[in-house]
Amino acid sequence: MKKVCSLLAFVLCTIFVSSCEDFMDIHKEYIEGGEIIYAPKPDSVAFIAGKERILFFCRVYNAPNVKSVELSWNGGADSLSVPVSFNSSYDSISVVLENLEEKSYTFEVRLVDNFGHSSLTVTDFGTAYGNNYQASLMGRRIKDVSLTDKGATIGWYSAAEGLLANEVKYVRKDGTEEIVRTSSSDFATFCPDAKPGENFEFRSLFIPEAESIDTFYVAWHEYDEAFPDEYVFDRTGWSVLEVSDETASDGGGMNTLLDGDLSTFWHSKYDDGNVALPHWAVIDMLLPRQMSRIELFRRQGSTDTKSAEVFVNDKPDASDPGWLKIARGEFGDGDKLTLVLREPEIAMKGRYLKIVLPESNREPFTNLAEVYVYGR
Repeated sequence: MKKVCSLLAFVLCTIFVSSCEDFMDIHKEYIEGGEIIYAPKPDSVAFIAGKERILFFCRVYNAPNVKSVELSWNGGADSLSVPVSFNSSYDSISVVLENLEEKSYTFEVRLVDNFGHSSLTVTDFGTAYGNNYQASLMGRRIKDVSLTDKGATIGWYSAAEGLLANEVKYVRKDGTEEIVRTSSSDFATFCPDAKPGENFEFRSLFIPEAESIDTFYVAWHEYDEAFPDEYVFDRTGWSVLEVSDETASDGGGMNTLLDGDLSTFWHSKYDDGNVALPHWAVIDMLLPRQMSRIELFRRQGSTDTKSAEVFVNDKPDASDPGWLKIARGEFGDGDKLTLVLREPEIAMKGRYLKIVLPESNREPFTNLAEVYVYGR
């Protein structure tokens, strides 16, 4: 029995030794000359798009012995060796590859140390953009333009892919030129102190990829229409000080005259007895205004309010005898009454505006939804 076990052990050892020799034969050609030593491999690389150029970024860790970063592209036809001196912790370099044809590239990156050892190759991709991309760009379209005494507001349609920002070049009231920029995420550009009646130009700025090192500009384009030659006063801070009477439960009451919502309104009193005409409201404009026209809106779908008169005064008291009439008119078939002031300088005589409703098509009821004041 012992002889059988010994014979079996001998056979197994012979087979094992033979297998090991065969295994070593497979690897023999790779280990001849000794063990292969590699330089540290890049921790990360990036190729960031630009205009006929690409920014190469390389980050390494614990590579103080590395002496150069080797780049190649176009199948090895083009290359660049960048001398470096890294520290022993995290470190990085960035290099701009200039004068590149507009196309996508495949890059190979290696690190070489002081002993000539090369790292394993890292492959990454990048794109250079140029005239073809520039020609494909179309500026963002303007949706609308409005003007107040504080400035102009330009509304935009949705932004195209790659849009970075919009710029508007315009003339201020003092005659100086101004350029304002807004992000692509904004749907409006405000132009402070814009001069009424002046033309303006605009353009769009694009980047082909996130973090692109270059911005592409669409050429300046003059908008088809100038800023309006008449502006609406910004009513921020304005207030309705007093009304003759009201039924606030119907429409919302006197403060709705300045809320910018035509579906809300001030209605004369009827819930506790009808109050006789005329009805009136006093508005504080904060300071005297050189008005060119006034727009009054009555309740939507209601023809109760027939006529309106507008007065100004430097005192807020509704009963003060110093109120000066500056306009009068009658509503037509619609809800809007436009009162044009032929002598705007007269309107400068007071900061307080008094709207009087002296007549009704359904006496004594009147209503008013909104008051807008314009100037030049």
